[in-house]
Amino acid sequence: MPVAMKQPILLLLLLCLAAGKAYAQPDIADGTTTDSTGSAPSASSLNIFLNCVHTRCYDDYVRTELSFFNFVRDRYVSDVEILVVNQPTGAGGRQYTLTFFGQKRFQNLKDTLTFSSRQTDTDDMIRQQLVLHMQRGLLRYVMAGDLISQVQISYPKRRPQHNPTALQPDRWNFWVFNIGSNGSANGESNRNYLNISNHVQISRVTASSKFNLYTYYNQNRSRYMLNGEDILVRNIGYGFSSLFVKGFSEHWSAGGFMRGYHSVFQNINFSQSVAPALEYSVFPLSQVTRRQLRWIYQAGLRKLLYLEPTIYDKSQETLPYHQITGIFGITEPWGTLRAELSGYQYLHDLTKNRLTVEMDLAWRVMEGLFFRINGSASLINNQISLARSTINTEDALLNGRQLPTNFNYYSSIGLSFTFGSINNSVVNPRFSGVD
Repeated sequence: MPVAMKQPILLLLLLCLAAGKAYAQPDIADGTTTDSTGSAPSASSLNIFLNCVHTRCYDDYVRTELSFFNFVRDRYVSDVEILVVNQPTGAGGRQYTLTFFGQKRFQNLKDTLTFSSRQTDTDDMIRQQLVLHMQRGLLRYVMAGDLISQVQISYPKRRPQHNPTALQPDRWNFWVFNIGSNGSANGESNRNYLNISNHVQISRVTASSKFNLYTYYNQNRSRYMLNGEDILVRNIGYGFSSLFVKGFSEHWSAGGFMRGYHSVFQNINFSQSVAPALEYSVFPLSQVTRRQLRWIYQAGLRKLLYLEPTIYDKSQETLPYHQITGIFGITEPWGTLRAELSGYQYLHDLTKNRLTVEMDLAWRVMEGLFFRINGSASLINNQISLARSTINTEDALLNGRQLPTNFNYYSSIGLSFTFGSINNSVVNPRFSGVD
């Protein structure tokens, strides 16, 4: 073996021996695992399972700040399960709902806490609020057990003429404005791609009503050099969508939609529609973070101006339509299920319709076993805007123009199994983020 190769190999062997020795050496004399502070978790502490459903829970930060508790990776061995979900608020932030499920000796204890973040909040501000509400929610379980003697509780002193619950005046009266722009580019010697996106969003959300207006402009440009030939495909889209809804009870709401857009891909110079709508919620809307079953019906008119004559020899037309959408969702400790069914139909010709179904399932089958599936499928019979002219090869291959189809689908399925130590409290960031 060449001498130049021996030195790196010997160095690698020495590193492996050192790592093996460190792995074999227990962290403390009795062989128990230490937490991030260097001390062993108390056997009498509460076992906490953190269950985050499509929500960023800042796991490392939570475990570090709440190192008094033992965090485990399986809900079946926990004393308390904390289920965390969130949903967007009218001000552009998120409302977090923390549900505490007692297990074993705390079987009959269950609590729910909520807090809202603002659109301008940083990650540090959100994670501090998350830990604070976990501390509050876990206090009841600490008091019900034998750990209360290890806990110190403090309350702020009363300040004269100060009401901490008083709301500050809202000078914007619930109106929220969001303006954004984004550009991206990538390429090689024989190809390049450019994307430009801009949007403006205006909204006002209160407990009884909601208004939202969203406008956008997108441009995608793809350029290829093949056999000395320059091929360019540009796809431009812009438009707006708006809605207004007024709630009359925990089950009924009424309002309407207004939309308009331009799309080279769909051969639409401009499409505009307006439709009154009615919604019925089977479950009270206050339970939406845990379960929902809502039906939304809308009926209206749609005016279409085409870039080229269509396969039906139309340059423009105004058509009546209706649409019904059903949304079902549940969030439980075992996982989440969300499904949506939507039917769209033109009333001048009932054969011009579209049926779409979507589903997203995340299921904790048993200890350590996770099953995930999501997908969507559509039956399409309403492509009335297809251009009559022949589609060239470049547009078809580079997605510059819509092709005729009677269905589309998307699917994803996954299964994972985890086993080993249940301890999940240790935080070790060494070498994190290195590919």
